[in-house]
Amino acid sequence: MRPLHVHRRDDRLWFASEVKALFTDPEIPRAISSDGMNQVFTYWAPVAPATVFEGIEELAPGTVRVYTRAGVSTETRYWSPDFDEDPSLSRLSMRDAAMELRERLVTATTLRITRSDVPVGSYLSGGLDSSMIAFLGLEAHPADYRTYSVRFADSEFDETPYQRLMAERIGSVHREITVTRADIARVFPEVIWHTERPVLRTAPAPMYILSGLVRSDGIKAVLTGEGADEFLAGYDTFRESEIRRFWGRAPESRVRPLLFRRLYPYLARSPQAQEALSRNFWRQGLDHPELPWFSHEPRWRTTMQLRKFLHPDRRSQEPADRFIARTIGFTDGMSRWDSLSRAQYIEIITLLSGYLLSSQGDRMLMGHSVEGRFPFLDADVMKFCMGLPPSKRLAGLNEKAVLKSLARDILPKEIIDRPKQPYRAPDAISFLIDPPDYVAEMFSRESLTAAGIFEPATAMLLHDKCRRVAKEHGSAALLSNTDNMGLVGILSTQLMHHSFISGGSVMPANSHTRQERLIERP
Repeated sequence: MRPLHVHRRDDRLWFASEVKALFTDPEIPRAISSDGMNQVFTYWAPVAPATVFEGIEELAPGTVRVYTRAGVSTETRYWSPDFDEDPSLSRLSMRDAAMELRERLVTATTLRITRSDVPVGSYLSGGLDSSMIAFLGLEAHPADYRTYSVRFADSEFDETPYQRLMAERIGSVHREITVTRADIARVFPEVIWHTERPVLRTAPAPMYILSGLVRSDGIKAVLTGEGADEFLAGYDTFRESEIRRFWGRAPESRVRPLLFRRLYPYLARSPQAQEALSRNFWRQGLDHPELPWFSHEPRWRTTMQLRKFLHPDRRSQEPADRFIARTIGFTDGMSRWDSLSRAQYIEIITLLSGYLLSSQGDRMLMGHSVEGRFPFLDADVMKFCMGLPPSKRLAGLNEKAVLKSLARDILPKEIIDRPKQPYRAPDAISFLIDPPDYVAEMFSRESLTAAGIFEPATAMLLHDKCRRVAKEHGSAALLSNTDNMGLVGILSTQLMHHSFISGGSVMPANSHTRQERLIERP
């Protein structure tokens, strides 16, 4: 949830949970890692031990590293995801498995409330996971229980009706905040100051704004639903993978790919809108189902297209398969697991820790000194979920099947049966209509050349293209997935370089003093 960064040189060792703490020492060099950037432009985040800073490692989750006075280090992994099926859980009916899950979630949630000397609230997105945790949290602490939600001015992303429905059902003291595109652009430099790494989506920004509301309300810890999608197979990635495997057994079939139409009802621009292009996308890797990363190959290869914006000197020339095999630690146990479990494992070791828990979760909470607590990531809950047979996690295309079974007795059916809608926020468009001055500065030839991370002409061309689309279509502008991620990725990287490498500052006035104190060179 919170990375530990390490820098070692000669007989000295520096370590801290934040890179900015290391950079208070002028002896530590500041430079961007090309390998780390290529990983961001593949997996959305570097995979430990890689970071985006040259010479700085991140200790991998679930490991202990020991250094001796002789300068020798040893590393031991004490925990890693293990999807070996538990025979005792295989014999349970769906209903009995749901009751077992409830027992563990109740214990995990109660523990995170009762072992606290500060008031605890709960995030409420309107989805299944946060609704379940909010319900259990209120059961454990019924007096003056508080829930918090983000609303969006853009209706495409807004989930207000479900949030309010759940808050009314449990009777919590509910507070919400409406986030606009301008709000996202306003706080984005602060967001990158806290993430200490580039992001390809703006989704962390509303969470940062929400944690400010929580802090102003006197709440110092919140429960959230992170982990349910990873350990109970809630993401579209898992459903996509199962459809692709089914299709791959009869690759000439014209009927099997039609199953993709059942995904993405929440998107204004569905990947299925252009069927021919969609089939080409999903066909990637179809003839190599034995590869451990089969489930993620189409998405990773799409994100890899962003590398075209990198400066040629920084762009990886490794073949994609070799790059993936080198940068991800695949466990030997994967060969024993079913295809769904392998996909879940990859999601956990790539995106969960490096992006969702760190950049989008803990860092955004701690930016306002709020602590996040995650019942679905309780050790006993995770072990139980991983030991379930895959059919109780993903039943056909019904994600989180066992959790939905549990929810039938607890949550409104409108929330259980609603179309899947992952948390998202307005992306590149936030920086294209009446943008803050820093956007043009970060995309200027001077700034791009000085940073040396991107090919200036290519990055400027993207910026100009996106501005032109926004000008022609206004707030209704729809950019391609590559353009969206490219603009946000370049902007966030430029902001990171400006704040941590070149020693400049584009932070708002209320954060400026702290930033200069932390990273100003003597």
